[in-house]
Amino acid sequence: MVDAAVSERLREGESLLASAEWAAAAAVFDSVLAVHDQPEAHDGLATALWWLRNVDQAVAARTAAYAGFRRFGQDARAFRSALWLAREYAESLGNEPVSRGWLARAEGIAAGLPNGVDRGWLAVTRGLLRTDPATARDDARTALEVARSCKDPDLEATALALLGLGTIAAGDVPEGMTLVDEAMVVVTAGELRDKIVFGDICCMVTRASEEACDTSRLGQWNKILLRFMQSTGHPALLEFCGTCCAEIFLASGDIASAEDWLSKTLRELEQGGHRARCVHPAAKLAELRLLQGRVEEASRLLAGFEDRTDALRATAAVRLAAGDTAVAAALLHRRIHQVGEGLLTVPLLALLAEVELAQHVPSQAVATAERLDRIASATRWPRAIASSLLTGGRVAAAVGNTDLAHERFDSAIAIFGELTMPLEAARARLALAEALRESDREVAVHEAGVALAVFDGAGANGLADKAAALLRSLGGPARTGPKALGLLSRREREVLALLAEAMTNAEIAERLFISAKTAEHHVSSILAKLQLRSRGEAAAFALRHSLAE
Repeated sequence: MVDAAVSERLREGESLLASAEWAAAAAVFDSVLAVHDQPEAHDGLATALWWLRNVDQAVAARTAAYAGFRRFGQDARAFRSALWLAREYAESLGNEPVSRGWLARAEGIAAGLPNGVDRGWLAVTRGLLRTDPATARDDARTALEVARSCKDPDLEATALALLGLGTIAAGDVPEGMTLVDEAMVVVTAGELRDKIVFGDICCMVTRASEEACDTSRLGQWNKILLRFMQSTGHPALLEFCGTCCAEIFLASGDIASAEDWLSKTLRELEQGGHRARCVHPAAKLAELRLLQGRVEEASRLLAGFEDRTDALRATAAVRLAAGDTAVAAALLHRRIHQVGEGLLTVPLLALLAEVELAQHVPSQAVATAERLDRIASATRWPRAIASSLLTGGRVAAAVGNTDLAHERFDSAIAIFGELTMPLEAARARLALAEALRESDREVAVHEAGVALAVFDGAGANGLADKAAALLRSLGGPARTGPKALGLLSRREREVLALLAEAMTNAEIAERLFISAKTAEHHVSSILAKLQLRSRGEAAAFALRHSLAE
């Protein structure tokens, strides 16, 4: 029998969990366990520790909760604990045999439970643990049927997202993305009860968007997600997965925040010895470093991860940037062979064509572009079509067909614009400017200038430097001088003013209530945008243009 004081403390802990006050909740549950071995306290403590990223202790607490629930005959709660452990051992700890053991234990307990929502959670967990999402569709359909008959929105949203992911993997992208969108509606309409389900859905939407070559969808959902988190008072909900959180910031053009999340997630994985839940943050951070023109850093980030399937494309891109085209081609061919002929090959084939052009084998690049065209035509997916147009334009320009290149680049720019993908549209503009540099200098200057402004605004300094170099070669306008101030964001103008006061990054961070890493990013971005070589030059620029306070 649990006394009234313990019951009250358990209710307090649950209330703190509902408010996302993880540390306070953990302290309450610990205080209960100090005097009473309650499985509910172990269970609550596991949830709090998981959100605090203490995975090992969370697993230990959930295991204790499972044992207690079984001891007291609370089989339904023991069943849920076993399902959670099955997923955590697979997704965080990478221990497949133990994961399978916990799933089997859950199945055994489920046999003695009445038909109901638990059957749906068993099906959806079985599907989430499958390596190929396409094979999880039957599990997702079973879970969806149960969810709707039992009116369980958490299960329904999870089943919809899983079914959408599996449908995309099976080749039906429009239907799959519609299912994923419906799952997001359930999330943002406030129907969910479990915050972990929110994270699950965001993670699956991110994965679906990547597999459908439709990362612009993240940007379209981003404002709604952030508004929902603000309205519920739970800004930490996206902490479920740092890589997915970074993806959402990247989709909205916030490279600094994405960089912070990826760096933080990578440090935590290294310290905890755990594995990434989805795409490894090192791969994403390496791609971001390439955007910033920091090739050597990107290469160091990928050290030890080169053979991971989710890092092969990033590794190939780094090799291409470093001039190792033979290695880049080999990596891409390996990954394309693994993936097959679906939408997943689109970004791989686009990069392979770039590698083949760098190797001066245009005939191979033509064949690759034609293959990409066939996939885009078969899928009729706008993102794939835009990518094939951009790649085909590059190949056409390389073989001297400027008119065809111009036509394809224009079409790619239009589609990327409709998809709200400004960075990709700017890449197409830069490629168009390069193609027209000899035949139509005026248009080339215009397109390169527009691309430069987009790259600068996004903090894509590597691409910005390339666009600026092309502009200089064409005799176009420089980036320095008073007009260059228009390239800076409001925050960068604030940082520039503080540089004029000779502040360090730490001092700037303290003044603006940002992290030192973000301050460092802003300083690097300012130097790149204004084509300045040092903090001293930046300070002089600020004083010259009356930015100092």
